[in-house]
Amino acid sequence: MPHNLRMNSVVTSPDSPAVKQVVGACPHDCPDTCSLLTTVADGVATRVQGNPAHPQTGGVLCAKVSRYHERTHHPDRLLHPLKRVGPKGSGQFVRVSWSEALDDIAARLKAIAARDPQAILPYSYAGTMGLVQGESIAARFFHRLGASLLDRTICASAGAAGLEYTLGTKQGMRVERFAESRLILVWGSNSIGSNLHFWRYAQEAKRRGARLVCIDPRRTETADKCHEHLAILPGTDAALAYALMHELIRHDWLDHDYIARHTLGWAQLRERALEWTPARAATFCGIETAQIEALARDMGECFQRREPVAIRLNYGMQRVRGGGNAVRAVACLPALIGAWRHPAGGLLLSSSGSFPVQRAVLQRPDLLAASGVERPRTVNMSTIGDDLLRPASPAWGPRIEALVVYNSNPVAVAPDSRKVVAGFAREDLFTVVLEHFQTDTADYADYVLPATTQLEHWDVHS
Repeated sequence: MPHNLRMNSVVTSPDSPAVKQVVGACPHDCPDTCSLLTTVADGVATRVQGNPAHPQTGGVLCAKVSRYHERTHHPDRLLHPLKRVGPKGSGQFVRVSWSEALDDIAARLKAIAARDPQAILPYSYAGTMGLVQGESIAARFFHRLGASLLDRTICASAGAAGLEYTLGTKQGMRVERFAESRLILVWGSNSIGSNLHFWRYAQEAKRRGARLVCIDPRRTETADKCHEHLAILPGTDAALAYALMHELIRHDWLDHDYIARHTLGWAQLRERALEWTPARAATFCGIETAQIEALARDMGECFQRREPVAIRLNYGMQRVRGGGNAVRAVACLPALIGAWRHPAGGLLLSSSGSFPVQRAVLQRPDLLAASGVERPRTVNMSTIGDDLLRPASPAWGPRIEALVVYNSNPVAVAPDSRKVVAGFAREDLFTVVLEHFQTDTADYADYVLPATTQLEHWDVHS
């Protein structure tokens, strides 16, 4: 059950000893990981604000998190265990005690595990990005049980793999260096809406004279604030990237020394790029040929002046068929003009993983040895609809009989929602959901257990 805020890093107000400020971190799945200052009066969080000492965010919070204490104290918060009494999906529940809920859940999971623990699947993602509450403490339990593992592919796996194949790592340039760039391509990112603190650096660069170009199918608020908007059709990013390469090659806006020293496969890439004239790409992308030529010219002139060009990617591009390869195509562009020579040049998709963490210490995969399951199967979270409907087979293993969902709302967000709903509606599927509020997924649960918010538990963030 949610409990009062526990103190970690605290500053006591000299005016009122009962009032404290707790230093913490935002739990949401956003590139920024903002530092938070939470005001606590008599054990109750009364205000959440940004930490001005945090260098990346400067004390600025988005509207969602600046009211996080209101979420914690919202009258619709789940505060007691609930047991389903109506059809799955009806949202009909009765309140039960913790003892009744936990005893029944434990008994049913134990019975399933006795047959085959891989019939149990934990399903979670980014409800909190905390290393402990988000992906570790539960992992220990399910490792010890021998349950199926979850492949967390729903967000950025394709893009990350594309960068690793192309650059050797998914890490790119440092975000604060964008303030020093002279040409910034905001490619597939509505930064004002979803990456507010990157936008601070982009605006600083703009004040210094940088040119900002937004490449996005939608006319977003970010596109409105850029000098140019290329409204390409969805899924045509690779065609645009190849056409830009075509123009860089045709006009010899190329860093031949960098290409020779630091790249592989240049001859093959050059051959492919020369197939994509701006006119050809324009018909695919739904934009004017002149727009492609002008952007390539901007890139080429920056190269000639030895000025840094930077690309800010985001996740939309890689969430279509062939998206990982589209990321690879775009990721080749900085190398052609030697943008990586400049600290303020190159490309950034995500800073996730910039600070390595030994997750095995938290998640304890060594506990698998005691479960009796040598190598549990792995279920792709993006195909949960198919997998819940999949029968047992020698290749697949046992049918999924139990699902424990936390930090995620798959009925609302998982692909192929028709199959997802059909899978969750199975009467023979035992489902437990841990949540703050009654979500679409919670409506299909056999038991709903209230979960703590970031203001009510300890955690570690990186």
